[in-house]
Amino acid sequence: MKKFVDLRHVNGIQLLLPALLFMLFMQPLAAYVLAADITVSAHLDTAEFTQDQAVSLTVTVQGSGSARITPPTGNGLSFVSRGQSSRSEWINGVSSSSVSFIYMVTANKTGSLTIDPISITVNRKTYTTKAITCTVLPTNNAAAPPAGQAGRQRPGTGAPAARLRSGAAEHIGFMQVVPQKKSFYTGELIPFTIKAYFRQGMRVTLQSNPRFVGEDFLLHSIDKQPQQEQEYVKNEPYIVLTWHGTMSAIKQGSHPLEVEMDAGLRVRIKQQSPHGLGSPFFNDPFFDNFFASYSTRNVKMASPAQEIMVKDLPVSNRPDTFTGAVGTFSLAVTASPLAGKVGDPITLQMVITGTGNFDTVQAPNLVETKGWKTYPAADTAAGRGSAEREKRFERAIVPMTMARAIPPVQFSYFDPEQGAYITLNSDPIPLQLTAPHGNMVTAPKPSPAPGAVAKDAHPSVQKITERTASSSGPTTHLAPLHTDPGRMVQRIAPIYQNKWFLSVLALAGLCLSGASLLHIHKKQQAANPAIFRRRKVNKELQTHYQAMEKAIQDHNPILFSDHCRHAIQLRLAEIWNLEAPTITSTDLVQRLPAEHPLIEVFKTLETAGYSGMVLDENTLTALFQTTRSQLEQL
Repeated sequence: MKKFVDLRHVNGIQLLLPALLFMLFMQPLAAYVLAADITVSAHLDTAEFTQDQAVSLTVTVQGSGSARITPPTGNGLSFVSRGQSSRSEWINGVSSSSVSFIYMVTANKTGSLTIDPISITVNRKTYTTKAITCTVLPTNNAAAPPAGQAGRQRPGTGAPAARLRSGAAEHIGFMQVVPQKKSFYTGELIPFTIKAYFRQGMRVTLQSNPRFVGEDFLLHSIDKQPQQEQEYVKNEPYIVLTWHGTMSAIKQGSHPLEVEMDAGLRVRIKQQSPHGLGSPFFNDPFFDNFFASYSTRNVKMASPAQEIMVKDLPVSNRPDTFTGAVGTFSLAVTASPLAGKVGDPITLQMVITGTGNFDTVQAPNLVETKGWKTYPAADTAAGRGSAEREKRFERAIVPMTMARAIPPVQFSYFDPEQGAYITLNSDPIPLQLTAPHGNMVTAPKPSPAPGAVAKDAHPSVQKITERTASSSGPTTHLAPLHTDPGRMVQRIAPIYQNKWFLSVLALAGLCLSGASLLHIHKKQQAANPAIFRRRKVNKELQTHYQAMEKAIQDHNPILFSDHCRHAIQLRLAEIWNLEAPTITSTDLVQRLPAEHPLIEVFKTLETAGYSGMVLDENTLTALFQTTRSQLEQL
């Protein structure tokens, strides 16, 4: 007699126990293969700056593409988030990922100040960076400029560079910077044009790209190669170099905008003619140019400073979802798959398009997260510049309840043209989910009034309903009666008794053992490379010995010579740490003792090869015995 069991009444522990055993067995292998070292670090662009400067603090997490950071703190220091960036790489089958958090740091006082250790949480484990000490100088002192993209003065090489400004050296050239606007908001991306004018005929070598003077502005992009053309200024011809780029301001206030550039100027030095003596013949300009020489003079071109008014972003009406994006953006959201079960992951794709500071654009979030499990978003790098760009985000979300739609996604930014904050909301995305037991989620039907029965209901169901309605006490929370016994099976066997499960365990064990042995072998090889190299050479020598014996039997002196010469080169290359094909008879004479038998063998083989002499069987046998005995003694 066959026994049938209702699957709905099986003890859950009987199903979970095999899965737990499998996870415990696979955990060491997964930890060995997939574990990645997590390292955190914090870096300040410069350890010394003035009180009116803003420097960049970068906190980097290596080994993970997502992390949660506790905002940095420090007595006398202020921190403003400038967004985060993620990076993932897959090189030769090995994946690596990292995430960086960027903050702009300003000081409220001078002296030696300390940035406290910063806590970062990765996979429920907390890591801490080291404290960073910096020195803040008064505003009127010259501090070391921070590295990075902020404008800075670069020390020249060789002789000190002469600083040239418009009007001070019109006979050489001048510079000017033209921003698109002279009044804008912090974080707003502003296009600009830089022009450098040089007198026609001047011999100039550019030694650097244009850069901002001071720390009030950030350079986001600039042309790698300038455009070159000719212009007339006050009826004088000039060669003009033009760069286009984008910049942004760090903090509010009125700041001077100035650019500079290093250049090398070749100046002609007139020398006295050796036959001068006032002779009109040798005073000819041709001989002046002939006897002239040139020297290089380092100059620093600089534009006139112009005041730029930088406005801070308004605090009023700032939405909670604002993360620093400034510009004009649009939002598009898609998801897949739209049909599945509760607990199945869904990929939410979000694309932000527009113009602005894409470096600070972060992934939008769901308006309602209750009933949803969300994971950190991965983004693709966005280009820099004033042209329209896009940034893509992918976020994995999991419905934990019978959701009918994905909640809207919200993204906020500041529009500098309107001077207001804009919040974009996507439309809810309908879903078709099935419950874990396979029923489609449909709209709930209204409960019938007491005593009401469906017309097509079974008579037995009608009697039960009538009796329930007439009984006293609340009935709204009673569980429905199951008239269907459910799906039946002959027997239920624990998963650990199935052959396929045992096969998987055996395969996992073999993989773990093989990985362990390979790891031990590689460690031994790294610790004793000479031993492994000699084993490899000995194995190859045995192959050459066998080929030499066969060549003697076949009366093939050419094949014998090749293998004999290669065997000698192979052993000596291993001893001398050289490449085998490069070893010649000269090397043997210089490195081996005088009249060493291998020298005579090698010379005999070379002579036979060059002259075409055919070695007889007795000679080949003697050469083979000498070569083998001598190589085994080395």
